[in-house]
Amino acid sequence: MELRPDLMPPLLDESFVARLTILSEQIDCGHPEQTPEQLAAFNREAMTQLEYIDFQGIYGGQDHDTWVRKVLATPYERRVADVTKHELIELARRVMECDGSEHDIDFWLNMLAINIPNERVSDFIFWPDEYFGDADYSQRLSPEQVIEIALNDRDVLL
Repeated sequence: MELRPDLMPPLLDESFVARLTILSEQIDCGHPEQTPEQLAAFNREAMTQLEYIDFQGIYGGQDHDTWVRKVLATPYERRVADVTKHELIELARRVMECDGSEHDIDFWLNMLAINIPNERVSDFIFWPDEYFGDADYSQRLSPEQVIEIALNDRDVLL
């Protein structure tokens, strides 16, 4: 299923991503007193208000390119008033099947969390055993089941 643009990660200018990736690497690998110009440039160009500490440890968790793409996608992660159940199922499918790059999958997971105000939606995908209280729960839920449970659980919580 094709998703409408509101549910897709933004298309990014690759030269812009490359420039911010270099800056993020310099900040992550540098010291606060040595990188204020890089930090100011990153914030100015990315229109963020990040601090030096926000860059620390990127290298240990993911590559800088992925991190920059996630930062740039954040303003596009928002509630879509008329999102359909079929669209939510497609978002869940893409996350569950790792149907995209790491930053795409992260975007879709965030979109699910925003559009199904249920803090447990990621549990239904990654840890259904915790939700069902069964440590031996080996069933993998389908995307349809994930969305059905998330929507029903949300209704109970409201």
